[in-house]
Amino acid sequence: MNESNGSSGRSATDRSGSGAVVGTFEALHGEAVVPVEAPLQKDGPFLPELTEVDLLVRAPEARRDFNVSGSGITVAVLDTGLRSTHVDFAGRVVPGRNFTSDYGGDPSEVTDGHGHGTSVAGIACAGRIHTGIAPNARIVPVKVLSNAGTGRFADIRDALDWLLDRRSMLGISALCLATGAADNRTTDTDMPGDAIGALLQELTDEGVCCCLAAGNDYYAHGGMQGMCYPAIFRQTISVGAVYDADEGSFRYRDGAKAFATDSDRLTPFTQRLHRTIGGPCATDTFAPGSPITSSGILNDTGESIQYGASQATPVVLGVVALLQSFHLRTTGHLPTVADVKRWLARGSTVVYDGADDHDNVNHTESTFPRVSALGSLLVCAKDLAVRELAEAHRVDRRAGTMRS
Repeated sequence: MNESNGSSGRSATDRSGSGAVVGTFEALHGEAVVPVEAPLQKDGPFLPELTEVDLLVRAPEARRDFNVSGSGITVAVLDTGLRSTHVDFAGRVVPGRNFTSDYGGDPSEVTDGHGHGTSVAGIACAGRIHTGIAPNARIVPVKVLSNAGTGRFADIRDALDWLLDRRSMLGISALCLATGAADNRTTDTDMPGDAIGALLQELTDEGVCCCLAAGNDYYAHGGMQGMCYPAIFRQTISVGAVYDADEGSFRYRDGAKAFATDSDRLTPFTQRLHRTIGGPCATDTFAPGSPITSSGILNDTGESIQYGASQATPVVLGVVALLQSFHLRTTGHLPTVADVKRWLARGSTVVYDGADDHDNVNHTESTFPRVSALGSLLVCAKDLAVRELAEAHRVDRRAGTMRS
């Protein structure tokens, strides 16, 4: 790992104990990350799209009914950086790290000169002009993409390694990586020993929920099911995109077209993988991702608007932060990643990817889960109540045995 980026001196090879890991990584992923598109920037509040997202996933009800807003939770956003001085993040930015060559490679300079990272962070955690899903969560900006929106998987690998080493010190319990390769995979079994996969597994084992974008290349891959690397890894929480309302028609740069839109309709660009094909590597959930208004970089009250699985992923990150915050307050400790994934699945709303003439892509004619903040928190609360009751019964039985 690059020493200037705060390396602990351990490489991805060291973690696995095999020199073959780096070789596999370089062979599979020597290419660059798919560049992210810069959001449209506004110099002040203009559009209500983030509110519509919030309402579709029932986040306001979840925050109100469970008195939760992400307090006590710290999330990492691996992206183009952050406009840390934006009022939406005031008092909640934890010093992060720069893994790019921007700003002369200064490891402490995470300023977002592109806009994508600030948009992503705002969707999850904005807390003033805009209201993200978890408006009181803390944010660690990790700059793995340049101000041109480009990046390398080697930098993402190093960033994940850095986060793993500092997870406890920074208190990180969830992360968002809203980018990936241009590929379309149906399994992770063909990448044994992959360095990024291994790091994602280690983070998961340490209780960090890794929310990753499923990819935006469904049309480009001929409407074939699959997801991009590294979202395909089963240990991740992979996220695809739906519309949050009737937004009219859209034509996307890759050729995908939506002739009509409506809430919970899958976007024509979002990659998707049903469990009947992907098994444990299937897309975990969907969330609103086109278009979404969020925090911007023109000034400290700026606004941006963008679409993509990149925008859907931080919606799920925010819901994860709400779940973790509620669990932490209720039990005194964080939940496991397996618990969080189960609550997301059981509390979700079912959406149907049916054949119609509303866009120009093939459809799976299958159902997928779409995240619901309120539904997931209800499932979590019930789960905790059942566990508490079971523990009370065990205590009573032990007490009865001692008396007898």
